[in-house]
Amino acid sequence: MTQANNVIKFPLLSPNPKVMDNEQLGEFMDENKKAFIDEIVDHYATQLINKIGIHGFPIFEDSFIDRYSFTIECLRSTVYGTLNMPHPLQSHIDKVYEVLTNEEIGRMNFVSETDEEDIDF
Repeated sequence: MTQANNVIKFPLLSPNPKVMDNEQLGEFMDENKKAFIDEIVDHYATQLINKIGIHGFPIFEDSFIDRYSFTIECLRSTVYGTLNMPHPLQSHIDKVYEVLTNEEIGRMNFVSETDEEDIDF
């Protein structure tokens, strides 16, 4: 190697990086928040289903998987809601909560089997 060719050329960076406007920055931040929430919920959902399986419940049955998946999406929607972020299930959860909430006493009013036929989703 000679003195003339011993210089390592590094990639050239753009002298002026693209600056995001407030809307783009907001979208970027929202996507990062969603990714963070999804990672947390998925982590704990995996731990929980493993624990339930260890205790002998049939976690591989289709009916269990369907219900568990729905429950986890409800949890994900709840966590999204704490950051005022939309989730596809939020309107459905709000309807269910409205049906189950007894506004007079301010706590959950669990629906009996005879009342289930009166609920219109």
